[in-house]
Amino acid sequence: MTVTEKKYDWAYPLTPRNVTTQLIVHHAAASSATAEGIHAYHKSKGWAGIAYHYFVAKDGTVYRGRPENMLGAHTINWNYCSIGVCFEGNFETEKMPDAQVKAGRELVADIVSRYPAIVVGKHSDFGQTSCPGRNFPFAAMVSNAEPASDVEQEKKPADWAREACGAAVAKGIFKGDGGDFRWHDPVTREELAVILERVSKQ
Repeated sequence: MTVTEKKYDWAYPLTPRNVTTQLIVHHAAASSATAEGIHAYHKSKGWAGIAYHYFVAKDGTVYRGRPENMLGAHTINWNYCSIGVCFEGNFETEKMPDAQVKAGRELVADIVSRYPAIVVGKHSDFGQTSCPGRNFPFAAMVSNAEPASDVEQEKKPADWAREACGAAVAKGIFKGDGGDFRWHDPVTREELAVILERVSKQ
């Protein structure tokens, strides 16, 4: 798929993201929006610039937002581990055009192919919000995304532990990006001693 690159004047340098476990979809909550307009608005809020990693326009054009490996600013408490995708429109009141659905499906499938254990969710799954709207075609959007294999599932923390595990990776308590971990394996006393030593140095 084609992503249209954009050059943004960031208010301050972006921060790299060390772990990626979530893909979170949003709507712009405005019938008409552009990547440039969102960038200017988010800068006016004191942010570095556009909060999302991708912006999908109604005509099906996919625009780059923040570089994919940088922290976003789209979902409170989840930016450290997530990729944010915003769709032009207000899907509380609108229906998504076919071209936009197709582009969104291709984008989601592409991201999932590169992060096989990633979990795709709506903004409303992570906080008190109606975003991305009652009419957002979430089921259609993820239908191209292949489910993780059994081996990949072993590399993914359980839902109740996902946030804590992601934080442990982000803080360097667990080394690596988390993609190759078998989170459900037991920990030896030697491994526990190393983990405790890292915690003591935080």
